[in-house]
Amino acid sequence: MMSRDRRPIVAAAGTLALAGALSGCGLIGQPENKSAELSEWFTVTSPVFRDGRDLPTRYGCTTYPGGQGKTPPLKWSGAPAGTRSFAIVVDDPDASNGAYVHWVIAGIDGAVGELVEGARLDNAVEGVTTSKKAGYAPPCPPKGERHRYRFTIYALDAPAPFRNGASLKDSLGAIAKHTVGRGRITGNFRGK
Repeated sequence: MMSRDRRPIVAAAGTLALAGALSGCGLIGQPENKSAELSEWFTVTSPVFRDGRDLPTRYGCTTYPGGQGKTPPLKWSGAPAGTRSFAIVVDDPDASNGAYVHWVIAGIDGAVGELVEGARLDNAVEGVTTSKKAGYAPPCPPKGERHRYRFTIYALDAPAPFRNGASLKDSLGAIAKHTVGRGRITGNFRGK
């Protein structure tokens, strides 16, 4: 079965533009905000997987047996003082056309330190993903391929910096502009 990660060659030009947006948001390279240097990294963990290890099958797409498509639980601590809100970006750097963004969400209260399994955040806003849809798209690599999924949490100096349905370029740019710290955990998923 073909995954969402496979798109026509026409998408190649868009990938170059996306790479620039991703680098500004800290998915690739350093964040734009000078206060978010490497010393501003904070800790992100999960009770269901360790950094660099496999995500349990239930967090994959429903294409795979046992896949439920839920967000995994995440916990974070050590965000910089002055954090007003958090944003989460989930991406797959191993997608065939470059980094594929699976989720962009912001407006998570700065006092929050965790995301429960299958979370639905009422006051948060979601930008569109690489698939041009808002909302969480679970890991769904092509059968037989193993991909990394990076769950990056950004500490922001402002409330939600974009509106629901914002383009990927606009949402990632807004997150980059307001980032004061970040943390990341990476899980692997293999399509069987």
